[in-house]
Amino acid sequence: MRSKAMVMGMFLIGLAALAGCKPEKGPEQAPAPAPAPAPAPAPTPVEKSVYVIGVSYQNLAFPYVAALQRAAQNEARRLGVVRLIETDAMNDTGKELDNVQRLLSQKIDCLAFEAASLDASVASIEAANRTGVPVVQFNGRANGGDYVTFVGSNQRESGELLGKWLADFYRRSGQERLRGIYLRGMPGQVTDIARNDGFKRELQKEGLQDKIELTEQYADYDRGKGQSVTESILSRDKNFSFILANNDDMILGALQAAEQFGLSGQIQLVGVDGLPETLNSILAGKIAATVFQNPEAQGAGGVQACYRHLKGDALPKEMLIPFELVTQENVVQYLDLANRVYVR
Repeated sequence: MRSKAMVMGMFLIGLAALAGCKPEKGPEQAPAPAPAPAPAPAPTPVEKSVYVIGVSYQNLAFPYVAALQRAAQNEARRLGVVRLIETDAMNDTGKELDNVQRLLSQKIDCLAFEAASLDASVASIEAANRTGVPVVQFNGRANGGDYVTFVGSNQRESGELLGKWLADFYRRSGQERLRGIYLRGMPGQVTDIARNDGFKRELQKEGLQDKIELTEQYADYDRGKGQSVTESILSRDKNFSFILANNDDMILGALQAAEQFGLSGQIQLVGVDGLPETLNSILAGKIAATVFQNPEAQGAGGVQACYRHLKGDALPKEMLIPFELVTQENVVQYLDLANRVYVR
């Protein structure tokens, strides 16, 4: 059976093949996705020698977002008729809106937009709507405003896969109860909310909500904070079977803390993203798993969707790229892709 990684690798080929056709208090929950509407009629083509695409990123300090940027830049070079103007919101929705307004003042042809917030980022999309500039959302999706399509992954799915890994680990452990650490990203941040929601829902689905005890803290998606938060927890209590994190930087920090306390190999560690360092740590047996998402398909796909829309192609309302759980059994097949797009 072909792996999901092969399916993800074919994502951009599928986009190109279509190019010739023109037809908070309490538990945090990401809103349930509405059924995707049918694609709008094909737009009127915009004929230009160079298409200017404005790109708004969540926070380029995050390695995954930096990989999105590299993939977007590579795709613009591949197309040959696209110029990018790029901005970094630094996870600040006020800065995000200012950046988008500056992009709009530079007469961009399309906005490729990675939302930093479910709700506050809607203002940036609506600013583009008022000027008639089409918007393609990628990776992070805001809850409102008019947009052409979303290119990315269902972030709930990554949380669900964390939950599935934990359910399998629970069954293999033979224990009645398990205790673990769960490192969250940033309070209120779109991806963290969705991953937490998917994870907790999966635990409920598996009937484990009363059999898993979680010590849960935010570590801002940051490796140093992931290490310091984990060190603080382990200094008080080392009786944990696992550490899960909503991104790989935090789990790499947790690995450093576990090694410092002599617990490497005793505590199972699992992250999300598929950073090259994490994949190599899985290969070495230091980390149990990560949930891989594909920055190449998302970053390049966002730019290509803008280009195709401007050329007059009708696009579906969403183009989803699946996550996959990566363990020692399948890690090798992801290393080449990760090494290609992650900035070192």
